[in-house]
Amino acid sequence: MTFRIIYSSASSTPMQLDDLEDILEQAQANNPAQRITGALVYADGFFLQILEGEKTRVEDLMQIIAKDLRHEHLRVLYAGDVWAPAFSDWSMAYVSATPEQVARWAGLSGTTELPEVWEDIRHNPEKAAQLTESILDVLMKE
Repeated sequence: MTFRIIYSSASSTPMQLDDLEDILEQAQANNPAQRITGALVYADGFFLQILEGEKTRVEDLMQIIAKDLRHEHLRVLYAGDVWAPAFSDWSMAYVSATPEQVARWAGLSGTTELPEVWEDIRHNPEKAAQLTESILDVLMKE
């Protein structure tokens, strides 16, 4: 079994490409030693991240992320065991997306606002699985 957390947060400052590259480089350097994999999505000032690995390691990383000043209003949308990691090939993948794409990945209307998408995912574990699969599909096509 693998533990998965999906969280969202608002960026405390507008992210530029260099800022996102710094986050990715740090994750890609640190995650392999912790055997953590995942994907990061940035859309319209919001982060959506999926982290997978051994439960205590993922929870420890979440504590670090929660203290990171680049994040505001962090909320866990899903936390639970899954049979296998979806992102085992990526120490940290990155997907650039529009809010409309993120909503559609979660099986919602493309006009659904991101805070509403987060709320829907939080209350519906099937949406979390659908979102994960959609992000994985995007990565496989790249």
